[in-house]
Amino acid sequence: MRKLWIALVAFFGAIIAVWRLLVRRRETIDWRDVSKIGRLIKVNGETIHYVDEGKGPAIVLIHGLGGHTYSYRTLIPDLARDHRVVALDLLGFGYSERVRDADYSHAAQARRVVGLMDALGIETASLVGHSMGGEIAMRVAAAHPERVDRLVLAASVSGDRVPTLPPTPLIKPFLSGLSQLFGKRMLRRGFYDTSKVTDEVWQAYRRPATIRGSMDGLYRILKDTRRDPPIQFASIKAPVLLMSAEYERIVPGWMSRRLRSRFPRAEHVVIGDAGHVLLEERPVECIAVIRRFVDGRGEPRAAEAAAVDIVAGPA
Repeated sequence: MRKLWIALVAFFGAIIAVWRLLVRRRETIDWRDVSKIGRLIKVNGETIHYVDEGKGPAIVLIHGLGGHTYSYRTLIPDLARDHRVVALDLLGFGYSERVRDADYSHAAQARRVVGLMDALGIETASLVGHSMGGEIAMRVAAAHPERVDRLVLAASVSGDRVPTLPPTPLIKPFLSGLSQLFGKRMLRRGFYDTSKVTDEVWQAYRRPATIRGSMDGLYRILKDTRRDPPIQFASIKAPVLLMSAEYERIVPGWMSRRLRSRFPRAEHVVIGDAGHVLLEERPVECIAVIRRFVDGRGEPRAAEAAAVDIVAGPA
């Protein structure tokens, strides 16, 4: 009997320990109290955090799931030498507001991008979308083709909905713990050279997740994106550049192939020795390709081609 009680205590103790690890909230900071590197602006009643640097033709940078303006820290200064570069934190990400009952679908985020352009007086811009941000950029280009000069899709998803079970509120308490358990592992998986995932980089990505309401936003993304309408790809008129990573381990191969089939006339560039976060891992090479494309300089010059390990023609 004594051994049975010891076993029961150990069993329930383990359950409580796991429960506390997964469920305990780690969102300890109020959004209003967080130090922000950029500026804040109201877009349709919601507060968006953004960085706005440089002058010239506009480039709007849209991050992926779990990213924020930090994801473009190396691209912004270089591109801003002769472009106006705007990087935003999508609602619920980075240092933008956490709005509990907002629409977190990709279509709604695309409308916020257009709303930010309106608020900043940007009539047209080239869009750079990474991963999930690629779908949002495609939605902007499809809904407002007259506003998009050129479209860069870096390690982008294809816009297809992957069949999943409907999210239930029961998973909400677990999201914070799961993000702690697997967040750094997923970030490392995005790099070919994992030594680049320093503690500084990890903390920069982790910090916004400690803002209260972050996991509510993540749950709403899982829920709201299920009702996103199909992208009207035929409405996209801007020239398209597809940028892929040689060692992609986040976006599945079938999705990348699907994306290429939708833009058969697009230029396709593969960045060698790079993982999913190619814009951060190989910024010099990516900047060279993006600059040449958004400036409409035609075929890659020899120096630019040499900076990229693999350059493919039209997809």
